[in-house]
Formats: sequence, structure tokens, C-alpha cells
Amino acid sequence: MMRKIQQVQCLTVADLVNLDCSRDVYKDGAKRTLLPAKIMLQSLCCWPDNDRPLAKFMNWFCLGNLFVAEIFHAAYAFKHFRDIGDAVAAGATVTTTMEALIRLYILIMRKRTINSVLVKIWKQFWSIDIIEPIKREKIRRQALIGALLTLSFLFFSVTSNTQITGVPYIRDHQLILRSVFPFAWNQTYVYEVLYVWQYYCDWFVLFMVNAFDFLFIPLVIVCVVQFVMMQEVLRNILTDESRRHRLAIFGKRGQTMTDRDMLLACLEQHRLLIGICNELESSFNITILIQFFISTSAICAATLVLKVDYSQFLKMLMYAAAHLTQLFYYCFAGHQLTYESGRLADAIYECNWHLSYDHDFRKALVLMIQRSQKVQCLTAAGITELGFSSFLKIMRLSFSFYTVLNNLLVKNKNK
Repeated sequence: MMRKIQQVQCLTVADLVNLDCSRDVYKDGAKRTLLPAKIMLQSLCCWPDNDRPLAKFMNWFCLGNLFVAEIFHAAYAFKHFRDIGDAVAAGATVTTTMEALIRLYILIMRKRTINSVLVKIWKQFWSIDIIEPIKREKIRRQALIGALLTLSFLFFSVTSNTQITGVPYIRDHQLILRSVFPFAWNQTYVYEVLYVWQYYCDWFVLFMVNAFDFLFIPLVIVCVVQFVMMQEVLRNILTDESRRHRLAIFGKRGQTMTDRDMLLACLEQHRLLIGICNELESSFNITILIQFFISTSAICAATLVLKVDYSQFLKMLMYAAAHLTQLFYYCFAGHQLTYESGRLADAIYECNWHLSYDHDFRKALVLMIQRSQKVQCLTAAGITELGFSSFLKIMRLSFSFYTVLNNLLVKNKNK
């Protein structure tokens, strides 16, 4: 008993808040999807609320480590650019390392903003329990789809990376990331040290990319779920069902709330939701742009290597499947956010507003409809929206680049 008391006393305020957050989030079927991200990012010392000096040191150390590995690795691709097949194969892992670099940099530089969003989701987002069980289960399944898509990407990437990190040592006595060093890297002990360094770098890249996606996709999906719940609440604001909603959301205060009070509360919640969507856009729009570039180059590189080198068939097949899955769930999340935020205005209009003769209520209703008509969306640095149309554009662009590189490869062979 005394030992348990001592363990509790050793916990800091931050640790206790962390435990409360995890417990509360786990109870909600939609917010629960954020927990895998928390586990993975905490294991990498990158969870946004971790301001300890050791965590900051590890963040910048890992960033510098990846940057050094990327320089030597990219140098190899530039040095061998005349050999299309070799350069493209090296470029596939160059882009993946750059992907992890950008993600880690965003987590470091936007830590406070991301942590603020997480706290608002924990404290201020409505619980999924406010709606009836059948609709609640439907929303929970919708949130689960995003989690399963990210989980499938983890499976494909781990399968591919297992071969990428193991085959060079076993078969060819090569490095994992083909690189150019200012010294003889294939000497005894030097090779082994470099191999171990690249081995841990490569697995860190994999888990950093996955952990970031396990955070970003649920953040967007939780916002989508909030829009769906707001549609349900506003559509029934003038019915008896609204009484249950008010009690579930506001407790005892909901017993005395008028229709106008409830609408004003929804207005505040909508303002909060728009603010969070804007914060997500400002924090992740560069990441989305880089993701489009990396997906294009990775899909193109994988398909080209599949044609050139059949010995890498399984590795490149898993690599291509991983990037296709990753691109799809990014576009899926963006599409859902745009679609559900756009449906909010229709739900407000369907609330039987003509039965209310409260002038202030109608004015507030018109104001909210006007605000809801501007849909929320995520963009690639403002260039293009994140959605299924972007997915098709990236696929077409990847095929175009593949055709160009394949023609160059055929010409080189003919020479």
C-alpha cells in the first residue's frame, strides 16, 4: 500500500492530466482513435505536450541525424542520375526520408498549436454519447475507417521496410540507404557501424511517418464527427429530442435552456470547430503539399523498379501499396471534412424553423446558415484541396512521370 502511495506522489501534475486525458478520450468512440498516435509519439518523444528538456534534445538530435543521412543518400541519387533505374530506386527512399524530416519538423515547430487543438478536442468537443445508439454506432464506424486505413499503411510499410533493411546485408553486403561518403565506407567495422546507423534511421523514419499519420487522420476525422453530431443536434433543435441533447451536453443547465439558448451554444461550438479546422490547415498544409509530391514520386519509382528489377518485386509491391494507401486516406479524410461541413447548412434548414416565431432565433439561424455555407477544407499549401479529385490528379501525374522515365530507360538500353 505504501509503495502505491509513493508511486502516486511521484507523478507530476502533467502526468495526472495526461492520465485524465487518456481516460476521458478512451470513453468516447470517436476520440479514442487518437490513442494509438499518443502511444507511438510518446515512444518517439514527440507527443506535443512533452516539454521536458530530454524530449526537446531528442527531437532536435533525431532531426539532425535524419538530415545528415538524407544529404549522403541524396548525393548518391544525384551522382548516378544517368543510370535511370539506379537513381529512381535510390530516389524512392530519399523521398521517404524527406517525408519523415518534414513531419518531425512540423511536430517540433507547431507543437503548441497541435497541443492546443488536442486540449480543445478533449475539453470542448461534444461526446458521441449525445446521439441515439443507432446513429452513434454509424459515426463510430466512420471514425474506425480512418483508423483501419492508417493501420493498413503501417502493415504495408513494415512489410516493405523489413526487406529494405534486411536484404542489403544478407545478400549484397550493401548499405540500406545507398549513399556517397567522403571515406571508404565498405571497410571492416566502418561498414557495420554505418549499417547499424542506417538501420535505426530507417526504422525511425517508418515509425515517425506512421505516428504522424496516426495523429493527423484522427484529428480530421474527429472534426468530421463533430460536424455530423452538429447536424443531428441542429436538425432536431425544435423537437422533443433536443431536450435529451441539451441534458447530455450541458447537464443540469440544459434543463432551463430555451431553443434560442441552444442555438447560440451551437453557434459557439461551430465557431470553435471552424477555428480548429483553420489551425489544422495552417499547421499541416505544407505537409499535405509534400505528401502529394512524395506520393507522386514514390508511386512512379515503385512501378518503374517493378518493371526493371523483378528481384525487388515483393518489396516494391508493398512499397507502392503503402503509398497508395497513404495517399488515399489523406484524400479520404479531406473529402469527409469538406462533405460533412457542407451538409451542416442543409441540416439547419431542415429544423422546421417555420414553426418558431422567435425573431432573434430566426436571425441567429440565418447567421449560422450563412457561416455554414462556407465549407471547411484542407489544402496543399493553398494550391489544391485535399479530396478524391486530388487523388485522381496524383495518380494521373504519377502515370505521366512513369511513362517519361520508362521511355528514357528504353532509349538508354537501345544505346
